[in-house]
Amino acid sequence: MIRNFLLACLSMLCVVQMSWAQTRYLDPVFAEVARQDTVPYGQNYTVFRAPGDTVTQIPYIRPLFMDVYTPVGDTASSRPLVLLCATGNFLPMPLNGGPYGTIKDSAVVEMANRLAERGYVVAVFDYRKGWDFLNPIQEIQTATLLQAAYRGIQDARACIRFFRKTVAEDSNPYGIDPDRIAVGGFGTGGYISLGSGYLDDFNKVLLPKFIDPNNGMPYIDTTFHGNVNGTNTATANFPNWPDYSSDYNVNFNLGGALGDSSWIDPGDMPSIGFHTPLDPNAPYDIGIVIVPTTGNTVIDQAAGSRAVTAINDDFGNNQVFIDAGFNDVYTQRANEINEGIEGLFPFDRPFTPGNLDCNGGQFPLVPEGDPWNWYNEPVFIATWNAVLGGGGADQNCSQLAANQDQSATKGRTYMDSVMGYLAPRLAEVLVNDSSSVSIDDDILADQIQLYPNPAFDQIFISNTNRDNFIREVRVMDLAGRILIQEQGLNQSQFILQRGNLPTGMYLIQISALKGMTTKRVMFR
Repeated sequence: MIRNFLLACLSMLCVVQMSWAQTRYLDPVFAEVARQDTVPYGQNYTVFRAPGDTVTQIPYIRPLFMDVYTPVGDTASSRPLVLLCATGNFLPMPLNGGPYGTIKDSAVVEMANRLAERGYVVAVFDYRKGWDFLNPIQEIQTATLLQAAYRGIQDARACIRFFRKTVAEDSNPYGIDPDRIAVGGFGTGGYISLGSGYLDDFNKVLLPKFIDPNNGMPYIDTTFHGNVNGTNTATANFPNWPDYSSDYNVNFNLGGALGDSSWIDPGDMPSIGFHTPLDPNAPYDIGIVIVPTTGNTVIDQAAGSRAVTAINDDFGNNQVFIDAGFNDVYTQRANEINEGIEGLFPFDRPFTPGNLDCNGGQFPLVPEGDPWNWYNEPVFIATWNAVLGGGGADQNCSQLAANQDQSATKGRTYMDSVMGYLAPRLAEVLVNDSSSVSIDDDILADQIQLYPNPAFDQIFISNTNRDNFIREVRVMDLAGRILIQEQGLNQSQFILQRGNLPTGMYLIQISALKGMTTKRVMFR
């Protein structure tokens, strides 16, 4: 009996020690994630008529929504925030001709869950869609698509400001640090994440390619569309939370492109790019943007992931990654094909013959632009048929031609590589130093003083690094169950009261502004 008890205790200690080896923000340290659906973060004008409205003129104002993902059981109250936006050709699905384009897209949900498992708060936000993609006049297509991208950038920044507002006015219900924010996007969302990172001055959209050659007027009119942050009142812009900053720390993209490479300046935020070099729609380097919905060229000389990250490397904006000296297997793989550009992970997806199409022939040789994506085929076909009155099966064949072996298994395999490359770089920026986020952090352990130990009624906890405030203290038993938790401390010293804890050995987990460490204490 005694032997079995000792073995059980040893097993518990092994489990606790294994949990210490996990590294928050790098590894999935939380087993469960909660999702809060359809949270409103603002409102703004859309180019679509209100549902069922065939009389009044457009635009009309509509709410903006997001899904918020948080790790279950996490007591941290000041966590980094990641905003994610989906693809969709700036049109709602299935009008965009594809199976993607919602905040419930498979790949977006997958990434949101994986980030939340690592300790982040994640918001997958919807953005306004709509442009005149059927207009036969090229200039109108280009103008309205640019305007749609502009609105998406405004919406991303409105979402950032919403979270800052919740910290300042609503007692921080999401437990985020408003000074540690990232924005990332898939496909079309990549245009938004990159644009929100580098389009900081309206003069940057006064390039010749963004001006109508027929009348010499810019495609973007701030009196109608509002300023680049969307913080002023305009004909088609409602200012959401204009008193708060739209700034953030780092952006990343899976596909997509930046309107022009000149938008990047020295001193701008770092970027992390994932791209297939043969992407048929968004340029990998400098090139044209083709909208899959129409197949038309709408923008020339856009900057894809290679160009963006190379410029950020040259300007020193990605120096934080270079200084970190990453040498993990994902970095090694990326470095084999990224030409030494830090922050760039190309996925080499060549032209390959596919499976039989719906008519018994072979799919055309079409290179993939989004190997991380997958979708539910029956749901897509049913949605297409319900909205557009049929043709879902034929359209499904078209979609498979662009991603011929799409599946959840394949998508998640690519997501493994994306997260393996992304996670340490996000942590390097958002947690200042990825080595400081370990749950068993040696540096923080040396800084934390805890006495007396053993103790009777209380324990004095102090951090010798006065700038690295203690934020949370948790007391756990040896099985890892939380018995006492003190949150929102933000101080360099704290007195922990024993309360009703019986005599015995306990774990005290101290979470600071930078880092987390666990110490053993004895109450007599």
